[in-house]
Amino acid sequence: MTPDELLSRLAPVRIPAEFAAFGPRDALLFAALGIVTALLLAPLLRLLTERRPSRLQQVHAEIARMRPLDTEARITGLAALLQSLEPDARLADAPPHMLYDPRATRDPASLEQAVLTAARNRRQA
Repeated sequence: MTPDELLSRLAPVRIPAEFAAFGPRDALLFAALGIVTALLLAPLLRLLTERRPSRLQQVHAEIARMRPLDTEARITGLAALLQSLEPDARLADAPPHMLYDPRATRDPASLEQAVLTAARNRRQA
């Protein structure tokens, strides 16, 4: 028997007419699948496409968070922030023991400038 003879003897495929036609139930099914897929992918896409603040913007936000603190806590926080930006950084106008000497004059503004300069330098590097 040849393949052509075999094909001629086969009966046509019989499926119910409702399976062969695209109807409203099929449209609703595809719409529901699309919505479920979108709901599952939306958080992932949001993570991948959200805008992240630059290091300089993060530093500005951290400095703003420290402004209401008292002077000693603010200087300690700024020094820690400076240390995280530049591990070998030193205060420009005072020796490092300034943080520990209770009689030393402390100026958070100069330390803020040092932190911002370190953040700008790190951004360019």
